[in-house]
Amino acid sequence: MHYTQLFRNLREAKGLTLEALATRARCHRNTVINVESGRPVKFKTISRLVQKMGYAADSEDMKSVALLWLESASGIRFSQPAVAAQALEGVNRHQTAVHAATARLQAAALDANLTAEQIDLLIYALRHPDILAILGHIRALNTRLAPDRPYPLADDEDPPELLVAEDE
Repeated sequence: MHYTQLFRNLREAKGLTLEALATRARCHRNTVINVESGRPVKFKTISRLVQKMGYAADSEDMKSVALLWLESASGIRFSQPAVAAQALEGVNRHQTAVHAATARLQAAALDANLTAEQIDLLIYALRHPDILAILGHIRALNTRLAPDRPYPLADDEDPPELLVAEDE
């Protein structure tokens, strides 16, 4: 079964029309139509609609819709026991690796005698990898511009002058 069929069955089981569900969920009728026709819709939207039908977020019906939607979005048949077991094994391996990395990071932070502020900065950087990438590019640029000066520049040093093609 496809999630769109299950969604429609759940809606009809509650005796709701497309318009009634849209009104209850305070969304446009086309949103409900998009879900039932299989157009790309975020699961967050589907979940909200299922809950507005009266199904609990942790109900078996919601779990079934979620599983079928995930299968549709990913192309992976999670409802087959062998695939589900393989996916669960992969998640467990990932979690084991994350726990090991966390322990190594904690040991390194303790060994480095980091201050609370430095640890907070690390946590911020971990949550914002785009900032880490920007800092890496700045560090690489600084190294190319002034390879004899380690990062950062001393307080009494002027930053290297950046030249553009027209300045040369």
